[in-house]
Amino acid sequence: MQVDVKEVPYNCLKGAARRDEKHFYQWTAIDECTRIRFVYGFEEHTPENSVKFFKMLQKIFPFKIQTIQTDNGTEFTYKYISDTELCLFDIALKNAGVQHKLIPPRTPWHNGKVERSHRNDQRYFYNWEKFASVKDLNRKLKDHLHWSNRKPIRTLGGKSPLDLLREILSNA
Repeated sequence: MQVDVKEVPYNCLKGAARRDEKHFYQWTAIDECTRIRFVYGFEEHTPENSVKFFKMLQKIFPFKIQTIQTDNGTEFTYKYISDTELCLFDIALKNAGVQHKLIPPRTPWHNGKVERSHRNDQRYFYNWEKFASVKDLNRKLKDHLHWSNRKPIRTLGGKSPLDLLREILSNA
């Protein structure tokens, strides 16, 4: 599973969120096999929110997550800032028995599926939406996720990620 964070474009904020110069962040997970996605918004770009997101993934996905691949951001690892301190996200993955695979620094194409999904989110969602709060963002992200997981994908033989997941689970 690939996981990454996208900062919500500032021009998507409205009302008090814009006035108070808030920042919202979208955590995204995409399963490399089925392309099923999960997204959730937070107000802070922190390891604590990465742990919260991981716990959501464990509840939502109908299979055990074996490996999570991320970039080297401090919301996921302290590999490049400390030789002794572990990031909370690293600890949570270790405790859950999930391997944490880090892509090489400055190589976002190694996380290509999640990066592509962020470009699609920009094109089909952020270019059209405004948010007054993180609650408003998550309400709208839920509808967008419903649409994106049901959209047919050429690389899946014209099936949607949800169709493929149902097929896999019915044959298990």
